[in-house]
Amino acid sequence: MQVLVNENRLKMKAIVFIVLLFVVNGSLAQTTTISSGLYTWKASRGPNEQLVNGNTTLLEHFEVSVETLKPGEHQIQTKEGRVREELLIVKEGKLTIMGKSIGSGSIVFLMPNGQTGCENQGSTDVVFYRLMYTAKAGRDNARGKSNGGSFIVDWDELPFKKTDVGGRRDFFNRPTANCSKFEMHVTTLNEGLPSHAPHEHAEEEIILLMKGNATMNVAGKDYPMAPGDFVFAASHDFHGIRNSGTGQCEYFAFQWK
Repeated sequence: MQVLVNENRLKMKAIVFIVLLFVVNGSLAQTTTISSGLYTWKASRGPNEQLVNGNTTLLEHFEVSVETLKPGEHQIQTKEGRVREELLIVKEGKLTIMGKSIGSGSIVFLMPNGQTGCENQGSTDVVFYRLMYTAKAGRDNARGKSNGGSFIVDWDELPFKKTDVGGRRDFFNRPTANCSKFEMHVTTLNEGLPSHAPHEHAEEEIILLMKGNATMNVAGKDYPMAPGDFVFAASHDFHGIRNSGTGQCEYFAFQWK
């Protein structure tokens, strides 16, 4: 009888330990803070990959993934299935969404709680980045709708403005449901040049390299970048970027508060 009681106690301890382990792991997953640094994706790792998943100074949840749609494939997200604000950036191929086909460099901005679907109607893979996030300050859907709601920016329709260091394409600069300000542009940077002197600001920022090679310095550390890499700069971390390759480089820069 005593042996049976001891066995039951051991079983109960094992169950409690497993439950606690799941609780702790779940808690850690929800509270992981994303730090400034380099995040990379390599096609050899697979067609779909989550690059970051956690929180930041300003965002309660922030997730970045790279996704692939094979020819003929489509995704449908219902209203209930998309509670975060989203930003899609086409890396390769032609993505059809909201009745429009867009190519490399184009972006799609999606309001929370909307229903949408995307599709690959072409003959080659579509590869795109997906950013999903919610703000610690809360969400204001009315503000998002009054400032344009969901929208598409087609790379082919953007004007190119020459600058002293190369050029620039402005995508948008507006409040959204989650952000009081969200600004996004693409910089074309001539060989050997820095974009500007290292600086800092309250807004968090991502640099996503699309073409060429660059070196990003964040918080005193250099990060060599290849196409497809991105660097996250946390709030008030000093940062700067220079073209460290041959020929021009091209990168997205977007920041929010």
